[in-house]
Amino acid sequence: MLPRDYTAQENLIARVLTEMGIRYEQQTSMGDRYIVDFLCVLEGIVVEADGPFGHLSKADRKRDEELLKLGVNQIIHIKSTTKEGIRKVLDEELACQE
Repeated sequence: MLPRDYTAQENLIARVLTEMGIRYEQQTSMGDRYIVDFLCVLEGIVVEADGPFGHLSKADRKRDEELLKLGVNQIIHIKSTTKEGIRKVLDEELACQE
């Protein structure tokens, strides 16, 4: 596979996950059909960089349902494009897991 240029939002999410000490795989395959932006393997969490407008389509909801069936514990959709906003979302969502 050719190297991929990540979006600015994806780069920020990667930086925040690293700062939080969360190990992840970026742009990784799940099942036969899906590629997720970030897979936090130990936590069983998928983090999706949705951009400021997010993903709200029926197809995206179906994809999330399928990912949960594959053993994902949680899917976090991040719309924020600032480091502070990304950190806030991750802190809030991960606190719910404890």
